[in-house]
Amino acid sequence: MLGIVLGTGSLISLFSIVDGGKQSSMNWMKEVGGLEKVAVLNQEVPQSDRLKLNRSKGRTTGDGIALKEKADTLSVVSPEVELWTRLEYKRRAYKCSVYGGTPDFFTINKYEVARGRGVNGFDLRRNARVAVLGPRVVSELFKNAEPLGKYIYIKGQYFLVVGVLKKYEMWFGKRNAIDFKNNWVFIPITTMQNRITGNDSVTYLNIQVKDTDRMDGAIQQVRNILLKKHFNIEDFKFDTKEEQMAQIQQSTNMWSMILGAIGFISLLVGGLGIMNIMLASVTERTREIGVRRAIGAKKIHVLSQFLAEAFIISIVGGILGIIFGVIIIRVFATFPDITPKLSFSAVALSFGFSVTVGLFFGVYPASRAAGLNPIDALRYE
Repeated sequence: MLGIVLGTGSLISLFSIVDGGKQSSMNWMKEVGGLEKVAVLNQEVPQSDRLKLNRSKGRTTGDGIALKEKADTLSVVSPEVELWTRLEYKRRAYKCSVYGGTPDFFTINKYEVARGRGVNGFDLRRNARVAVLGPRVVSELFKNAEPLGKYIYIKGQYFLVVGVLKKYEMWFGKRNAIDFKNNWVFIPITTMQNRITGNDSVTYLNIQVKDTDRMDGAIQQVRNILLKKHFNIEDFKFDTKEEQMAQIQQSTNMWSMILGAIGFISLLVGGLGIMNIMLASVTERTREIGVRRAIGAKKIHVLSQFLAEAFIISIVGGILGIIFGVIIIRVFATFPDITPKLSFSAVALSFGFSVTVGLFFGVYPASRAAGLNPIDALRYE
């Protein structure tokens, strides 16, 4: 029975860890933009194009404007500039990323303003020195004070705090996997470029596709538009979440097979244990079987009796295995980066498989008991 307990518990815990990891990856992907978000990144050009590389300015705000005007396959275009710098408020200082962007930044990256307001078109047109802060920045600079309406110091200039973002949490064990969403400052992209960086280059150019089923067509349309802007120099590339999803699925399938094989072997060992127990029981109860057969019991009655015993052993082992599996899951849940997810399907599959294995390995002992000659069984000492 111990093998059934260990096998069932192992299968439940292993499937729960794999499913939990997959679900956590899916949730993380949604929090950073989902499958519809595509990043346009820098790319090294072929040697043959390097002589004319200076004709292309790389990714700029103009690329974002062109895509917004001409790419009907896109719902959102977000040019972004990132700057790692020092923030100051009174005598406190803190270093973090400052992003310059448009209001679409909040849409494509799944951000919400909890208090105050975000950046609007009026702020963009007048290069406004306004800022939206993440929750961690607020706690570092303001402690328990109210940040709205206060001024912070960024790159030698004062910025009015007009909004505070919602706090984001997604726990992988004891680690918040999206804590980075709490630790940054947002200002208008025009302010960033005209008052701080002095150029129209962007760090990121993110786009959101209207229909993920037509991803290839959307990317091709974007490529054609950008090639015209970049003088037919393809100094950019596309990073889609579909590739990451495929890798996650491939990894999940691999681990499911490996861990499932481990649990299957454990259950086979448990099944062999049940068979040995039942064979020993048949040997010890040979005279009892002979008496039953002598007073009229048929082979099917003996067979049913021993199969029922194997079934009960499997049921009890499966139930104890479920309890053992839940304990393992709770232990693993305390580890960092592990988020097991107990599902009914994992429990039902593991329990059903344990009962099936128990019955399968109980058939031979039951058949042996049913096949005993009554006379020889009565003579057995």
